[in-house]
Amino acid sequence: MKILPSIFSLKNFIRVSLIGAVLFILTIHNGICQNHLFSSVKLIKATTDSAHSMQMLSKSSNFSPKKMSYKRLALVSTGLLALNIAAYQPFKETWWNEERTHFHLYRGWRRTVGSWDFGWNDSYFGHMDKLGHYYSSKIMSEQLTNMSNWIGFSENKSRWIGPVVSSLLMLEIEIYDGFFKEWGFSLADFTANELGAFAPVIGKKFPFWRKFSLKFSYHPSHLPQNEPTFIKDYAGMTYWLSCNAGEFLPEKLKDKYPQWLNFALGYGVSKQAHGDVELFLAPDINWEKIYHGSSRAVKLFFHGLNYLHFPVFALQISPKTKFHYIYF
Repeated sequence: MKILPSIFSLKNFIRVSLIGAVLFILTIHNGICQNHLFSSVKLIKATTDSAHSMQMLSKSSNFSPKKMSYKRLALVSTGLLALNIAAYQPFKETWWNEERTHFHLYRGWRRTVGSWDFGWNDSYFGHMDKLGHYYSSKIMSEQLTNMSNWIGFSENKSRWIGPVVSSLLMLEIEIYDGFFKEWGFSLADFTANELGAFAPVIGKKFPFWRKFSLKFSYHPSHLPQNEPTFIKDYAGMTYWLSCNAGEFLPEKLKDKYPQWLNFALGYGVSKQAHGDVELFLAPDINWEKIYHGSSRAVKLFFHGLNYLHFPVFALQISPKTKFHYIYF
């Protein structure tokens, strides 16, 4: 076990994630081509006696698969490499300058007791870090899905490529954590990663899930002191559970309610180590309900805006009641 930490060098860290992601995509692509070929033969045979059936099948997305672009695949792969390099250094400065040891599971800050990082008392930060894992994994999953579709994969295949590759990329971070004495492989972090990565798929299966979205806002709190990055500045972070109130109104009132107007419940902590839980209520904007055009690029832009909760007035309800004219 002593040699295992050396396997996870910077070079291997990058190679494993990049090669794994690219090979996974290429493997799926080969499967898609075979499935389409087999399906096309069956479809042609089944429609020889029926002009109406042929007309219906021609509308099927599986009958006319999208063309794969290897140039776009190479571009996306290069982007993943650049992202890994860019992300490694701040993570190293913030989390991975600690003493290394054998691979182990993280039980929380108490180390010897705890609910394997799931319990409330296992976290310094009120599980703000778990929300961060969910939020990051979900964004990565959605963007990888968009990229996969842009490369040439079908809508259905892209919907699965994004979550699986996102899950793999986040898993490498957890494995790396497992070799540091101060941390360890966190089962709670892993769970948050999986929920975030597969949130788009869950939302497809359960529409109620899509009524809510997690957003993020940040203002520097300068706590803790002397940190090289803002990654540990949990006191400055707020996560918002945003929802359109019109979704829950009677049918007669839904049309009268502005679909772009959401309300959000904000969650934060006052300081890094066992700070007070801060809760906020504030209006929010569903940017995707503002644009009604057909441009895919503009739609993606407004979807990206929905990742953030923009500064607006807010009512703080915990640990004390306070009105903020502008809250970040």
